[in-house]
Amino acid sequence: MPRGGPEGVSPEEIFPFPVGKTPPDDRAYFEMLTWFVFGAGLNWRVLRSKWPNFHSAFDAFDIERVARYTPKKVKRLMDDAGIIRNEKKVLGTIENAREMRGIAAAGGMTTWLRGYRGDAHALIGDTKKRFHHIGDVTARMFLTCAGAIEYSTWEPTARQRAGRA
Repeated sequence: MPRGGPEGVSPEEIFPFPVGKTPPDDRAYFEMLTWFVFGAGLNWRVLRSKWPNFHSAFDAFDIERVARYTPKKVKRLMDDAGIIRNEKKVLGTIENAREMRGIAAAGGMTTWLRGYRGDAHALIGDTKKRFHHIGDVTARMFLTCAGAIEYSTWEPTARQRAGRA
């Protein structure tokens, strides 16, 4: 687990999924990815407290169902006080489900990740390009939590060095 997280807090307290282990299926990868989409810019405690509501709001992270969400469903999500109501992140999650559907059809996330054969730099770059609302740090954290790369050092961002994050 990367250093730089909350001092004295274990990954098990922060994340609602096992850390550093290959998820059992594409649905679990999608849930993990969604955690990082919505967690960017938020205190982990806020997201953790609302996470059970995400399960029902996003149909237990069923990729096929989320990929077919309509504007009407987006409106319902935006009216749901139980989740974090950020429309860009909601729309990004739907797009990510559509992207994951394509990955699933080509053999699944584990197969896609293994195709990089240890080239963490290329994997991080492609993850950022392929998925919505995933930047450099969130890509590294997602891939580390999924057991795809080892991200053992924490390089602070410019915002963190300036004391604004």
